[in-house]
Amino acid sequence: MNHPPLPLCALAWTPDLVSAIADASSAIGRLDARISATVPAPAWHLRASWMGYARALQLQKFEIEEIDIISRECGLQLAGRPRLETAGAPLSALEPWRNRLAEEEGRHWREDLPFSFDLPTGWDEAPALARALALLDDWARRDRTITPWLALPMVLRRMGLTQRTLPCLVTGDPGQRFVQGDRPALLKRLLKQLRRSAEDGLTRLERLENAVQRSAAAISAQHRSGKLTDLGRLALTRPCLAARSLAPRLDLTVSGAGKLLERATRLGLLVEISGRGTWRSYVTPDIAVSLGLVAPMRGRPRLVPAPSPTLDSVLAAFDAELAEFDTRIAGLGGPDLAGSTINN
Repeated sequence: MNHPPLPLCALAWTPDLVSAIADASSAIGRLDARISATVPAPAWHLRASWMGYARALQLQKFEIEEIDIISRECGLQLAGRPRLETAGAPLSALEPWRNRLAEEEGRHWREDLPFSFDLPTGWDEAPALARALALLDDWARRDRTITPWLALPMVLRRMGLTQRTLPCLVTGDPGQRFVQGDRPALLKRLLKQLRRSAEDGLTRLERLENAVQRSAAAISAQHRSGKLTDLGRLALTRPCLAARSLAPRLDLTVSGAGKLLERATRLGLLVEISGRGTWRSYVTPDIAVSLGLVAPMRGRPRLVPAPSPTLDSVLAAFDAELAEFDTRIAGLGGPDLAGSTINN
């Protein structure tokens, strides 16, 4: 007879587990605090959703990388990347998940659970993070789909561990579905994964903030910025671009869009990743470094340009303009990115 596994919230708290949960909680807290005070928070949340969803696909044993999700969401087929031809529809849950991530606060963590969850042994005495992972552990055994992995960021917020939903905090272990291995070792692995995900999310936020600040400074210094300002805003929500996909969105010819992308690359707003002379592809610098498409800068970082009244006004307007720009772009119609791909 198979006995149910010991709940993760009922394990003996050894010094290693106490240290692991303290490190994970600290890393999550730092990221949560920074997200609450940053201007490009909407752009980070979009990037973090790609990061988290890629992790969930890996837990489901799909050989799909984050760059594949980004290029598909941006409507591009990148040179050197195979087309996504997999059984089923592995990306079908991405848009519904993002909609749930944006739901209003105040819902209890028990809401929307697709099963009856009885509080296990040790629940009341366990730290909140251990409770969340115990719920994930139980859920993963009941549901073999991607749903349990994607639910964790929302569970963490509903349990009060974060003030904002942090999509990058997707974690799990395929062995949870088969109750394999040492339970304390499993909890320790999950806590380490959460700590690394939070630290990676914070690093990506800092790269994004630096990219936004440098881009705003470069654009404001141009005598005639033209469409560079619109391109800078678009790149926050569509960080993977090519001339053919950019042209209809900024009302340019394909040739004009290509020249604009080349100009943006010279100014450091974008990085070319295609390596080809025609139909070039570009990504924002933060995405290029985070995904290993270009090597990170070594040595002491360059000084951030001195702030100016013009730059301050540009940065202060970014948050409001992002929402307005998203609404305007959505109203243009265009290709259905959830069901088709535009060749670059």
